Amino acid sequence: MKYKLITIISITIFSAMLWVFVSFAGDYSTTLKIPIKFEGVPEGYSINQLSAKEVTINVKGQGWQLAQLTFGVTNSLTINIEDKKQNVINVRKAIEQNSWATSNLQVNLVEPENISYTLEKINYKTVRINPIILLDFKPGYGRVSEIKLNPDTLLISGPRSLIKNIDFVNTQELYLEDLEKNVSVELLLAKLDNTYFSTEKISVEFEVQKIVDKTFENIPVVRKGVPSSRELFLYPEKVNVILRGGIKMLGTLEASQIKLSIDYSQALEDTVGTIEPSIQIPEYTTIIDIRPKRLDYIIKQY
Repeated sequence: MKYKLITIISITIFSAMLWVFVSFAGDYSTTLKIPIKFEGVPEGYSINQLSAKEVTINVKGQGWQLAQLTFGVTNSLTINIEDKKQNVINVRKAIEQNSWATSNLQVNLVEPENISYTLEKINYKTVRINPIILLDFKPGYGRVSEIKLNPDTLLISGPRSLIKNIDFVNTQELYLEDLEKNVSVELLLAKLDNTYFSTEKISVEFEVQKIVDKTFENIPVVRKGVPSSRELFLYPEKVNVILRGGIKMLGTLEASQIKLSIDYSQALEDTVGTIEPSIQIPEYTTIIDIRPKRLDYIIKQY
């Protein structure tokens, strides 16, 4: 019984293999899309204004040949640039120069028939990197530092007419959600046609903290621009400031880092009897309130 089962399996496998062999020995047609690859580009030059990045060909041949084209290692149409002045390539002739295009392979259709391009001298340029990042924070959290890129610039090279119009390179889009901790990620650059980058990815870092409010009391208001023959009295001379920011940032923030001032000209131009101080606060903090917002004043002349 066991011997009979083995015999049946062997016959089945042999029949399948024979069917595949016979089937693939027949002639078939298929349509392929093949990307273009250039070789022999003169040193210091680059391809630009390429009329097509790939060609569509309909070929007829034995099943084995077409299977190799479809699933094999051949994945490009190689075009060798022998003449720097020539800028139009006949695709049929180029196909004949590729090793995968054997004499038994019949090319029925080629689209496009010709490919045009230009050769330009390569230029180099250092440009900034523009991060495309969308951030969504967990409720009560926020970003409390600049977004640091490493590197923040890169060297690009390519055809002169193309490079001169590039001032920055975008990253691929990155979406981060429910953020509550510091972020450190790698981000790929968005590729540009016929352009080469000195790096393909960058690191992105920034700080995330829980956002809270904190009151800083008795911040002095500095008087500016007061003539020597005048004196500007403010009431009160100190105010309380409520800031919003990262919990660690506000925890280490000194009151002296908050700057309030009144310019003498404000008092001269005032028509309501009170003036509002200007304020400077550390980056990544927000003013919630100043108490009081407006100050009474008296100008004394000597």
